[in-house]
Amino acid sequence: MDDANWGHFDRMLPIQIEAIFKKSPIAYIPWGAIEYHGNHNPTGLDTHKAYHLCVDLAKDSGGLVFPPISLAANLIKSYPGVNFPKHSIEFSEQLIRSICEEYLEQLISQEFKIVVLLSGHAGQPHLDILKDVAEKYNKKQTDCYIWALAEFDILPNELLEANHSALGETSLQLYYEPQTVALDNLPKDREVTLEHDAVSGKDPRLANKKLGEQIAKTFVLNASKKIEDLKQTYC
Repeated sequence: MDDANWGHFDRMLPIQIEAIFKKSPIAYIPWGAIEYHGNHNPTGLDTHKAYHLCVDLAKDSGGLVFPPISLAANLIKSYPGVNFPKHSIEFSEQLIRSICEEYLEQLISQEFKIVVLLSGHAGQPHLDILKDVAEKYNKKQTDCYIWALAEFDILPNELLEANHSALGETSLQLYYEPQTVALDNLPKDREVTLEHDAVSGKDPRLANKKLGEQIAKTFVLNASKKIEDLKQTYC
């Protein structure tokens, strides 16, 4: 592991962590949710998506991937006009803000120079809360940078837009963990809807592994360019 450029923070010995940190003082926080994603996707989709993208990005750019956080506000269970009360664990916006603040404060105190906070959950204002906390820290200090984003923030709309269990998310899940997806559970004789199927966005029945791979690789390509620019300033 001495020659490694990336690793899982919670699976490594301190000496291994320090070896990677010396070369790449970058922390990745996959921030997900436990949320109902219809009958065709797992409840942890947001978490698994963010985790795998962070790992791919760390392999490319170096750094340490922290354990995923599966705590989110503004889930589909409280979305107006739908009725999906089960299979989601929702937390308050205040708690999300507090956890984010405390987490980032400790990473900054440990002298990480770049922190990538990737939110797999795009519910609002959950996502804006994470970005707001990051922005406030960036204004307070100048020797490190917090980059909070959702994957679609740096992807062209024709490839991926914000969606809930639709074509984009389902394709990513098929790419990373195909055994957890059941497209056959989607209706075959009617339109897929938010009200009945918890789907917001393009038809997930068209989802495929190839599209998921394209989304993932384009994300890593675009994100790695940003990280390389940040390295010039902060590392």
